[in-house]
Amino acid sequence: MKTHALLVGIRALALSVAATLCHAQFNSNPTLRIGDPAPPITAQAWVRGKPLARFEPGRVYVVDFWATWCGGCIMAFPHISGIARKYEDKVRFISVDSYEDLGENKGKDLAAAVRKFLQTPNGKRLTFDVAVDGAANTMYQAWIKPLRRNGFPTTFIIDQEGRIAWVDVNLDHLEWALDHVLAGTWDRNKAAQVMQERDAVETIMFKMFSGTEAERAATCRSMLAASEAFEKRFPDRKDAVAFYKFMALLEIDRDKVPAILEQMAADPLSRYINLTDAAGLTLQKEGLSKATYAAVAKVLERSLRNEYFAPNTGGSASQIHRSMADAYAKAGQPGKAVEAIGKAIAKAREEKAPADRLDALNQDLRNYTSQVSASH
Repeated sequence: MKTHALLVGIRALALSVAATLCHAQFNSNPTLRIGDPAPPITAQAWVRGKPLARFEPGRVYVVDFWATWCGGCIMAFPHISGIARKYEDKVRFISVDSYEDLGENKGKDLAAAVRKFLQTPNGKRLTFDVAVDGAANTMYQAWIKPLRRNGFPTTFIIDQEGRIAWVDVNLDHLEWALDHVLAGTWDRNKAAQVMQERDAVETIMFKMFSGTEAERAATCRSMLAASEAFEKRFPDRKDAVAFYKFMALLEIDRDKVPAILEQMAADPLSRYINLTDAAGLTLQKEGLSKATYAAVAKVLERSLRNEYFAPNTGGSASQIHRSMADAYAKAGQPGKAVEAIGKAIAKAREEKAPADRLDALNQDLRNYTSQVSASH
């Protein structure tokens, strides 16, 4: 049973990692890092906004790579467009469509194809300047391929010196990093070290996808040790390895799972996708302590602060509330489960969920209500 449970968790984690990037590959020898000079802007065409020939000293830029075929990119349009509006007087945001010469756009006028896409309901959610890389993928080759994660979406901050200050495939930290860059308090060297050492822990995590049960357990021990060493070096960036530490503890030391979940819930830098993944993986496990499930509820409560549920959490507000109800029920708190499922039903109606989903939620409500009655 333990082997099966571990495999279920690994498969779920593999899906989460795969969903993080569109068209993603991992580069074992990255040659472009935080602190390096930004590669040049060599777009074939600009379909919105004033063309940018070079980065001006003293100005801050955000460069976001995407493609019309990348579902995760499209889901992130409202989020990054909202951030662009917030910083429009301080930061220039540039959206670069790349790797477009394939599928139905193969051999076509790519600038025209992107202009057409921008007139669609999805395309209209992207509201700032748009450049088109072109069929040669020149910018992809210079900006994305040399990274450890060479896929879409990928977002860069270029600082006042024209150097890469931050790069990520997730937008959760973009505003936090921008605020520091604009204030002159961003430490590029530290950011580069954090990224490099986090990636080393992540490399250990990938070994969980194969091997015997004993080998996977050994991987968990190694990942836990690496995470704890990282925490000692960067005590203010525990968020960077918290999910890997959680994964290890869930398999080899479950008594410590409540503490890591509570840490993730309290940390303002926790990524939303890590919060919901941690909650989901824990809820798959039966027979854990009530304290563990109560900590899951805290993690899910924290995740509700997210304004943009997709793709950051891969879900919706109603799904988060439903998972919270499950957590409270398993924690022996059926009254709170009833409250949470009631919120799930209300959110599902707002989301115009299908009838079968509403039926399932109402059945959950009946089940939890009966548990409350039985507890009196």
